[in-house]
Amino acid sequence: MTVTLKDIAKKANLSPASVSRILNNRGRFNDDTAKQVRTIAQSLGYFKNQSAADLSQKQSRVIGVLIPTAHTNFADEIIKGMQNEAYENGYELLITFFGNDHQQQMQTVKALLSRQLLAIFMLAVDITLPIHQLIKTSNIQVLSISNQLNDGVPSISSDNYDMMSQIVNYLYDHGHRQMALIGSSMIEPVVATVRRQGFIDALAKHNIKYNPDFIWGNNISYELGLQTIPHYGTPLPFTAVISSADIISIGILNGAKDAGLQVPNDLSIISIDGTELTQLTRPILTNAKQNFQLMGELAITALINNQLSTNTAIYTDIEIIAGQTIRTLKDS
Repeated sequence: MTVTLKDIAKKANLSPASVSRILNNRGRFNDDTAKQVRTIAQSLGYFKNQSAADLSQKQSRVIGVLIPTAHTNFADEIIKGMQNEAYENGYELLITFFGNDHQQQMQTVKALLSRQLLAIFMLAVDITLPIHQLIKTSNIQVLSISNQLNDGVPSISSDNYDMMSQIVNYLYDHGHRQMALIGSSMIEPVVATVRRQGFIDALAKHNIKYNPDFIWGNNISYELGLQTIPHYGTPLPFTAVISSADIISIGILNGAKDAGLQVPNDLSIISIDGTELTQLTRPILTNAKQNFQLMGELAITALINNQLSTNTAIYTDIEIIAGQTIRTLKDS
């Protein structure tokens, strides 16, 4: 039997309207009375009908979240940040996986749009033009997190161009002049394009000639990292590699060991993302740590504060964390 507000009101000797205000944190009420009502609600097994509440208030408090089925390592950190902030402000998350099949992607988005949502957050997800147009015509607020999309979609991410500048500067200060970028050769997403340009421009600032062969790898995977050493052969034509994701870095690290190379003596590695994976390897990976949890928190607060216009781009800082995979070259 479903427990209603009337059941709680009867036991608390209050009106259903008063019980509703207490359970929805609206209006003023005595602390003891509020505590009593919540205790009764819990003991009776009352669950708030959020859909009905949204309809009565004519505004949803549910945020749809699209996360990629591909292993990202950092999606859980973003969700943790969102969940903490959403809970504090009375919002709920509806998390849905987003695969690579375009037809399934469209079905997933249509299923989300069929619900009463306040917004759709996309975590490191790239969408096709038809899906973007579908979301746009729905008039639902959309936000890209840890990724940047075209067509005026607001975003929260690291400044990937500046990140590459910081990484190249770090390697340069450690004596490296021949550097490779692995996992960012794709035409899409925008992040890959921005990172490539940031890498090329940062090299130019140090008067290092850009070698197009030193940007390789069109996906984010362990296998790509494992194939890096065989792809270039030994001896390697560079002294340091910038890996576009921690999972790629682990593949490079293991591939180097398979090839009889020592890290960092024979090859230096710096990893982009800085998730807990970087602490699980030996040697520990030096990394450019992105603040994924803060991205999640900012996503909720920006939505609440109506800060997400079509041209909004919010950047979070990165920090280079020294591990054990960078060698300082003396003769450079």
